[in-house]
Amino acid sequence: MKTIYNSEDGPGMIKDEAALIRTIIEGHTAQYGLLVERYQNPVFRVIFKIVNNHEEAMELTQDVFVKAYESLPQYDPRYKFFSWIYRMAINRALLYLRNRKPCVEPEQIPAREREKVTQEGQPFDLVTKSILVDRAVNELDQKYKTVILLKYFTGLSYAEISETLDLPEKTIKSRLFDARMLLKEKLEKNLKYVD
Repeated sequence: MKTIYNSEDGPGMIKDEAALIRTIIEGHTAQYGLLVERYQNPVFRVIFKIVNNHEEAMELTQDVFVKAYESLPQYDPRYKFFSWIYRMAINRALLYLRNRKPCVEPEQIPAREREKVTQEGQPFDLVTKSILVDRAVNELDQKYKTVILLKYFTGLSYAEISETLDLPEKTIKSRLFDARMLLKEKLEKNLKYVD
C-alpha cells in the first residue's frame, strides 16, 4: 500500500486524502482513525460554537464522525474532505438547535446580569431576549439561518463560509445582508415588549 501520510508527522500530515478514503472504503477501516484524529478538534469547535454546550458538542462530534464514516462511499473527492465533514457538522448542530428547547437556565446567567435592572426599574429579562433571538434565528429559512450561524456563532470569514457552503462569496454577503434585515424585522416586533 502506498504511503498516504508521513508517520513522523502524524495524522495531521496526510499526503493524499482521496487515496486514504479509497483505502477505508476498500475495507481498511482502521485508517479512518487518521481522519478522525486530524479533524475532530475543528469539528468539535464549530459544533461547540453553535450549540454552546461542551457535553452536547462532544456527543454531536461523535455523531458526525459516525455519519461521515457511513457516508464515505458518497463522498466526492473533487472537494476537500474538511469542507464535506464541516458542512455535515454544521448541519448536525443546526438540527440539534432546531430540536432543543430555546431556553437558558437561570444558573447559566451571570449573577451581575440577573441583578441588572432597566431604566424603568424592572428586572432585566435576558432569558426572554435570548429565547426571542433563538426563535427568530430558527424561524429563518435554512439558507439564511446557516450563514447567520456560520458568521456570528462560529466566527467564519466570508471566504470560509463560501468554501464551506460551496457558494460564491458575493452570494454569502447578499444572504447575510438579507438575513440581518429579516432578523431585525422579527426582533423589532418582539423585543419592544421585553424589558
